[in-house]
Amino acid sequence: MAGNKRRRNDAPDAPEFRASHRYAKISPRKARLVMDAIRDLPVSRALDQLRHMPQRGAALIDKVLKSAIANADRAIEDERVRDPGGVKIEPQPAVDVDDLYVHDARVDEGPRLKRWMPRARGSAYPYRKFYSHLVIGLRPRTSAGREG
Repeated sequence: MAGNKRRRNDAPDAPEFRASHRYAKISPRKARLVMDAIRDLPVSRALDQLRHMPQRGAALIDKVLKSAIANADRAIEDERVRDPGGVKIEPQPAVDVDDLYVHDARVDEGPRLKRWMPRARGSAYPYRKFYSHLVIGLRPRTSAGREG
């Protein structure tokens, strides 16, 4: 697997397009299993992968990925492509949505709600409800990475 490493565009001035879903009602552990499956994939393959996954988190992450693609399409169309720092790139790079890949796919922990479940004889057991913050960042492949 070490020889099958995909090329990443880690240039500091590479354009990046982001989308996030904060306070998603899914535990971070369950969502990370799905996010790990799409990291470093081209957007078309990532959408196909998510469409065929049975996990509930796949539907949530699919929405975030489609939102990131729409953000990229709009930024390219309006010529307001920015680098990861938020600075507008001049001159605007020639970026196509089909050349994007999932560069940053992470799940951060959201707040935990602490609740109590009534039990027998007037006692109570604590339980927690987990929330997650889903973040997806897309970048275009480097020219050397488009080969395969």
